[in-house]
Amino acid sequence: MAIPGLTNQQHREILSRLLKLAETASSIKEIHPAGPEYHSLMACFLIHSMTAARSLEALYKAFGEDWFPTTVGYTIVRPMFEIDVTSHYITQDRVNRANRYIRFESILKKKQMDAWGKHRESRKADWREAMNTAWKHEWEPREVEIESKFESAKSTFFGSGHRNWSGKSIREMAVEVDHEEPYDVFYADLSSFTHADVRLADRFLRVHADGMLWTAKSLPQDVGGVFRYADIFLDCLMRLFGKEFNSWTDKDVRDCWPI
Repeated sequence: MAIPGLTNQQHREILSRLLKLAETASSIKEIHPAGPEYHSLMACFLIHSMTAARSLEALYKAFGEDWFPTTVGYTIVRPMFEIDVTSHYITQDRVNRANRYIRFESILKKKQMDAWGKHRESRKADWREAMNTAWKHEWEPREVEIESKFESAKSTFFGSGHRNWSGKSIREMAVEVDHEEPYDVFYADLSSFTHADVRLADRFLRVHADGMLWTAKSLPQDVGGVFRYADIFLDCLMRLFGKEFNSWTDKDVRDCWPI
């Protein structure tokens, strides 16, 4: 779908209509034929993206147009793209990829536990005390279980050198699901706010003839950018979700746009 030139208010209205449509997914009762793992992941992905969009609405209500925290807004929007890409990638092989995605938690839990365990011997007394206290109450009771699940899953992921659940970067997955253009154009821009590069700092700087000024006042194009990204990413995810669960049609999603 071509991206029309819209006002900031129109972009907010689109997001509101998309969210209203997304809420009707709560009426889905039957488990997807691919199984409860796939079904639950897709539902969680939709809920997260809806929550992100609702957060943007709440920020706008609290701060308004002039002082909307755009740098925070961009960091909220970024995972909406990752969720969209991940959902499309999993849907290409629903059962196997949903199970891989879920099983990778065993790897993450082991990595997290090892990090806490490593710093139980920290040279810094406050860290050493904190890590040992946490270990006793949080990790030690689950250590055997975590180790067992890790041993069961590690060959699946480490045998072929996989560094994450899919063995691919976000960009590689994006290319595979025909999202290369939005990755290169949109995601690169959004990543600057997550990684705090100079483009984040630049949002607070105004250069005038008489000197420089730092202000949290938002730029109109950034406010529009936040909501435009949110519209595009939620739209794409909802089109996929609608096809997978027969919850709404492409036309229902398209009708949320004033074109």
